[in-house]
Amino acid sequence: MKTVDTLMILLFPFLDSLPFTLPRYWMFKDKLRISFRYVVLLQLLLASANSAAFYYINLGGYAAAAQWTTLLRYTFMLIYMILGFSLIKDTFPKLMFTYLLLLAWSFFVYGNANYIESRFFWDFSGIHPYLIYNLARIVIYLITCPFLFRFFRHTIADALAINDHDMWRYLWIIPLFSTLFGMLYCTTEDVYAYASWQFLVSRYLMLFGACYVSYLALKILQNSRRRIQLEEALKYANRNLTAQKKQYEGLTSHVEEMKKARHDLRQHLAAVQSYIERDDRTGLKEYIDLYKSELPPDTLELFCRDNVVNALVSYYAAQARADKIQFEARIDYPDPCPVASTDMTVLLGNLLENAVEACRRDSSGSKWIKLRIKQEGSSALLILIDNTCVLPVTFQDGTPLSSKREGPGIGAASVQEIAQRYQGEVQFEQQAGIFRVSVFLQLLQQR
Repeated sequence: MKTVDTLMILLFPFLDSLPFTLPRYWMFKDKLRISFRYVVLLQLLLASANSAAFYYINLGGYAAAAQWTTLLRYTFMLIYMILGFSLIKDTFPKLMFTYLLLLAWSFFVYGNANYIESRFFWDFSGIHPYLIYNLARIVIYLITCPFLFRFFRHTIADALAINDHDMWRYLWIIPLFSTLFGMLYCTTEDVYAYASWQFLVSRYLMLFGACYVSYLALKILQNSRRRIQLEEALKYANRNLTAQKKQYEGLTSHVEEMKKARHDLRQHLAAVQSYIERDDRTGLKEYIDLYKSELPPDTLELFCRDNVVNALVSYYAAQARADKIQFEARIDYPDPCPVASTDMTVLLGNLLENAVEACRRDSSGSKWIKLRIKQEGSSALLILIDNTCVLPVTFQDGTPLSSKREGPGIGAASVQEIAQRYQGEVQFEQQAGIFRVSVFLQLLQQR
């Protein structure tokens, strides 16, 4: 066996696996059970074992290799798939969706390489069985890389950020059919089939069909979720307007009462003067106490100077106190704040509404909500909400599941998407009868 042929045999399994397994781990690098560098090392070790096994079957000659190559390929393909599902902490549909799309890409590369080899270099491949096939795979992979990586980095990455259990239950099936279609040629022993235009077209239909249909499905889903988010924003905006209207009415009433108090001040001063002239200290004290009790409050409740945030917090504070829920808020809101008012309305509205509803369902004696908003340095905003919650909450991947529908709640998903938009994060947890939400937002001035 010539040196170049030996090198091509050893390289063959590496080109089978690494170009298509490592991008999948990179997409889920934040959800790996071990460090990404250890994943790379593990993949290299597994590819080396595959390479050794492939070299061994080729010692029996090309006929023996042709007989066992497909079985060896699918055996290690199964091992790679099981390993991927074990090392990545995410749901089965998401993992299978990305696995099948990358598998469709690998079949596209293999298919084009098979076509080029069998169509144009069949005699040369008889002398060097794997040289043309490996070189063709490398070239086709490098040509398709920029397009597929862009597709995975944007469209697929955006989709993976959506935690919609019902959607993912069906979405992963889209690339499944394309992949099964592409596997039709994998077991054929007719080498001339690889040189046919039908075979080549099947590979293009398989890859671009899977990507295009997935793209359309994800776009439709994103538009649907955007519509839901707009409806959520409108709902909380209406509540915000209602709260601001009530605040304005309260302020107007307060001003009118102050005007009346100022108008009556002259008469009150005359009465005080009368008590002083009679040296009636007891009567003067009683009169002053009575006057103080009839004065309007000095100030209205003010949580912060931002009208939108203050109105929204005031609205839910009133809701909570009406249900005998103790409400406490300490807000240090930046002025100006780069976070859009619509985003803050949806985020705070969802969290405070959920907190009030959780307390309402609590039949125990003491019920309370504590809100903290503070700026961390000059580049971050921290929002903390704690509330009593004795009923157990079910979580899925760190997100609380809705009590009204199957899967995560729309409100929690909206909060997570807003946090991601500001390069932040959200943490939900329940401990000792207390539900805690922590939201971290980056205050990027260029927004």
